[in-house]
Amino acid sequence: MKNILSSLCFLFVLGCTPKDLPTILEMDSTHVLLNISHMTTRAELDDIVKKLSAEEITMSYEGSEFFENGHLRRLMLTVATPEGNSGRTTADIVALQYRYFGFKYEKGEKGSFSIGEVK
Repeated sequence: MKNILSSLCFLFVLGCTPKDLPTILEMDSTHVLLNISHMTTRAELDDIVKKLSAEEITMSYEGSEFFENGHLRRLMLTVATPEGNSGRTTADIVALQYRYFGFKYEKGEKGSFSIGEVK
């Protein structure tokens, strides 16, 4: 019984550990994908803003909060595409530790845009 309880406690603690979710920015001639997590830093977001502006995509993380080490604590993200699509999403540290947030954008006249939790 003691071993079963110990195993269950271990699995619970292991399940509560934040996931390893590095920042992902994929850009090519047809699409843009941005995945942001608790591991994302202010410096990374500054660099991403510059890269997206070259593609005429406006991104702002104004209002987001960061820890002293520069990592994201609370996300407030606003994005606008050249075709006029726009959106906004927010996420707190708990959500950012286990899921990606950001946006997907398919370029073109009949392209698509979504913002929020990215799967």
